[in-house]
Amino acid sequence: MKLTKTTYKTIEPLIQHNVCSHDMIVDSFWEDHILKANHYGIYDGELIGYFTIFEQNTITSFYMKDEYIQHGKEVFSQIRRFEQVTNAMVPTGDEFFVSHCLDNFSRIEKQAYFSIYRSTPPDGFTGKTIQLKRITDREDLPLLKQAKDFFDNDPVETILDKSSHYRIYQALDHDELVGFGIVETGRVDPSIASIGMYVLEEKRQQGYAKNILRHLYDEMAREGYTRIRSGCWYYNHSSLKSIESAGGYSKTRLLRFYF
Repeated sequence: MKLTKTTYKTIEPLIQHNVCSHDMIVDSFWEDHILKANHYGIYDGELIGYFTIFEQNTITSFYMKDEYIQHGKEVFSQIRRFEQVTNAMVPTGDEFFVSHCLDNFSRIEKQAYFSIYRSTPPDGFTGKTIQLKRITDREDLPLLKQAKDFFDNDPVETILDKSSHYRIYQALDHDELVGFGIVETGRVDPSIASIGMYVLEEKRQQGYAKNILRHLYDEMAREGYTRIRSGCWYYNHSSLKSIESAGGYSKTRLLRFYF
């Protein structure tokens, strides 16, 4: 077998097959670490699998077609010697990848929760008259400063393009700004919409977080997205509580395995 550096476009059909056929729960954070990685194809005359390495040291995906999975341990051993690999970041829904990490790890760190949403709000959910207004005008960008450094690492300039995968919404209650809604639509899996929110400090503990998430869920469902997700850092308990209050639940974790 030959392991060769290639392009994302070459392995894209296999990545989408792997995610969709296993109904893998992933979000935009995971997608970023796939798209920004170095991409490799696994060949046996034809393309039979792939793997990706992010920033030279983190394996972010590994897949082989079913008829070749008996060679997985041998191939994974080779992958661990590529670039400067020291670890792997793996969603628990990726059974094949997780299994090979379990064979080789020295320690594990818990990274994130990946949550999906029920189609209806949970019992006891109290709705608010939230309106979402998508930011597409440059004159509205100063509003983001009210979120302090929350958007510092986000591609804010791209939100002005209405075709961008990255969106920010003003969340308004009777025309008063209470926070922001964030959506990242899928680039690896086009059926995904990852949703998140920020609530202004003076508006917290008033039910706005769960309402923003619920309104984002409804908006994305109307647009036809069938895999609506939220991700949060494993130790961000407030964020996870907001997701659960909006009807989200996590049966998937993102783990980091060190070798």
